[in-house]
Amino acid sequence: MVPSLISGSISYLLKHKYAFFFALILIGYGINLFIDIMEVDAAQYAAIAREMSVNGSYLEVYHRGQDYLDKPPLLFWISSIGIGLLGNTSFAYKLLPVFFLMISLWATYRFATLWYDHRTGILAALILGTTQAFNLMSNDIRTDGLLTAFVMLSVWLLSSFVKTRDKADLLIGGACLGGAMLAKGPLGLFIPAVAIGSHLLLKKQWKKIVDPSWLILIPVIALVLAPMCYGLYMQFDLHPEKQVYGLKGPSGLGFYFWTQSFGRITGESDWSNNTPWYFFLMTMLWDLQPWLLLFIPAIWYRIKGVFTIRISGNSSDEWISLGGLVIPFIALSFSGYKLPHYIFPLFPFATVIIASWLMKYAKTLPGWLEFIQLGIIHILFFASGLVLFGVFPGVNIWLPFVAILLYALMWWWRVNAPDAIDKWILPSLTGIFIFQLTLGLIFYPQLLKYQSTSQAGKYIEQHKLERVYWYRKYGFALDYYSDSVIPEATEASLDTLAPGAILFISPDVFGAIPPHKIIKEFDDFKVTKLNATFLNPARRGEKVKKMYLVQLE
Repeated sequence: MVPSLISGSISYLLKHKYAFFFALILIGYGINLFIDIMEVDAAQYAAIAREMSVNGSYLEVYHRGQDYLDKPPLLFWISSIGIGLLGNTSFAYKLLPVFFLMISLWATYRFATLWYDHRTGILAALILGTTQAFNLMSNDIRTDGLLTAFVMLSVWLLSSFVKTRDKADLLIGGACLGGAMLAKGPLGLFIPAVAIGSHLLLKKQWKKIVDPSWLILIPVIALVLAPMCYGLYMQFDLHPEKQVYGLKGPSGLGFYFWTQSFGRITGESDWSNNTPWYFFLMTMLWDLQPWLLLFIPAIWYRIKGVFTIRISGNSSDEWISLGGLVIPFIALSFSGYKLPHYIFPLFPFATVIIASWLMKYAKTLPGWLEFIQLGIIHILFFASGLVLFGVFPGVNIWLPFVAILLYALMWWWRVNAPDAIDKWILPSLTGIFIFQLTLGLIFYPQLLKYQSTSQAGKYIEQHKLERVYWYRKYGFALDYYSDSVIPEATEASLDTLAPGAILFISPDVFGAIPPHKIIKEFDDFKVTKLNATFLNPARRGEKVKKMYLVQLE
């Protein structure tokens, strides 16, 4: 009875192996929904979405009652729905954006299946869903997840139109282009345009390039963008007397259609963080793990294929993924202001390239390459052990046992993989899940206990504290988790605060405020600036500061 049960379980697992790993991805993303929202960007976006759900101003965006002109409104619209239904929780803010992140995996699968086959699509989606970039996007919610979803939806549908000439694909693809632009500006149009355009150029399909059918995209995109454009015009272009971010009378439409995106490349935008041109090459060393080792030869073979076309004239592959990856990557590398997540929407193209290459060459790859890949997975497994037993020891007593079981499963897959492709893919999928599970259950929840703004905001909301102010120390999570807009107390206004008022302060200003009593103490550390001292429990106190809620007497 027992042997037959074990045999049946093994047979079932082998048959549904890919569904098993998609389930693990869903579990990992589900865990991340409950992790506190990180400062700075995600917490600011959450605060704006909460404020939008309260004031009902969806076309004109405000932050702390002031005009907001930076990101397009799609993330705020979507997140405000969750917040309005479920309250000011981490889960409410993240739920719908993470749903769209899952849609990007589905769209990647559909795109790869359209141009290759079902298995290539499955592998591309699995590889994409387990990159460090996507794991981070399911936790640190910004605009890039929505951009990725709508970019891949539009690329899939428009490339389907290229193959089938189905006008429905063109219309829906155009609407998705509008969605991508609502997520992060003209970049949402630029990426699909160069992806499809480079394919048609390399294929020398001149008639399809000048096809008048493309013109239908203009009114479709304009219709999708109309509510946002109306709001920008009413909020800014009709009010040249306004000053926003030091700009006098900025055009909301001009900022959206040019300055926000292309102005950073042309130098018209003042935003700059002095990053080198190779910045994104360096960040990919982490963000594309554990698949970077496969990406390097895969992209080399794909680029080499371009020159093969020129020599032989044979062009049987799709070039959408190569154009959609390389051209925007180069353009973004010349931006004056760069952050790692700017290239995350390009990763679906990278994973399609990896999956299609692996389908062709898995059987012929040398053993030493597989040895290095397993070494990378073991490094991540070792890092999980450091978190479990070194950085935050004793937090979870059962996770080490789960990790050991998954580690055993990783080697079981290595021995029992049905073919060379699964021999490469399945152990890596298991190994990376061990690491990402450790991040979601241990590392980030423990780390964010040191984000004083979110901890203080929760305390304010739970205890229904009133007349709360911040003095010299502010964070967007303070507003979001307190379910309010906490006003600032200035030096001039301190003496005017009546007894009973509450201040959020650091201890170095105790002597500058009126007599008070401490209500609650919070640990404080800038969680996005990790260092070795903080990660060492024995020395963590050297880096952790204190913040306080105090009540004036």
